[in-house]
Amino acid sequence: MRLFVAILLEEPIRAALREVQRRLAPRCDGVRWCTDEQLHLTVKFLGEVDDAAVPPVAEALTVAAGRCGPFVLEVGGTGCFPPSGPVRIVWAGGSEPSGVLSRCVQAVESALEPLGFARERRAFSPHITLGRVKEDPSRGAVRAAVAGATLPAQRQRVDSVALMSSVLSPKGASYSSVCTARFAARPGPGEGEVADEGSHDR
Repeated sequence: MRLFVAILLEEPIRAALREVQRRLAPRCDGVRWCTDEQLHLTVKFLGEVDDAAVPPVAEALTVAAGRCGPFVLEVGGTGCFPPSGPVRIVWAGGSEPSGVLSRCVQAVESALEPLGFARERRAFSPHITLGRVKEDPSRGAVRAAVAGATLPAQRQRVDSVALMSSVLSPKGASYSSVCTARFAARPGPGEGEVADEGSHDR
């Protein structure tokens, strides 16, 4: 089973992202745009996981989520990966200035590492993939179109992460939820703080 951990997006944000895709599509030949169900923010990609290992992964994710509190995710702006040369990914940016999202990502990394999932070496760069390019023959047209696109800031409260299954086909990936791991509810100033290790008996 091909798995990843994700933050799922609410309809107002997905609608804003679909509008960006609609505006970019006529000027971006060669881009395969993500469908509505494919729009999400990846926390960690796990890859192929044996069916027998799925319950321990779900349990570890629940533990990690219990160490996190809710936060507000801001989605806005667009860009391309890599930052120069032929485009491979068109994305929308995600941010959470207080650092709570990054600490939640580290909680997930810490919980899954004992199960054999290596920590991501690259710095976490929150983004939502809008489209993928197998080969970019546009000579910079796609990058120029994306650079000129506008996506006003959209916000949503995040109080959970989801363990998702991905099935690949010639038409693209199809996603389904395996389980949802909810954050601990601790309202108050600085909403979204991550608890210290050992502060929860789980």
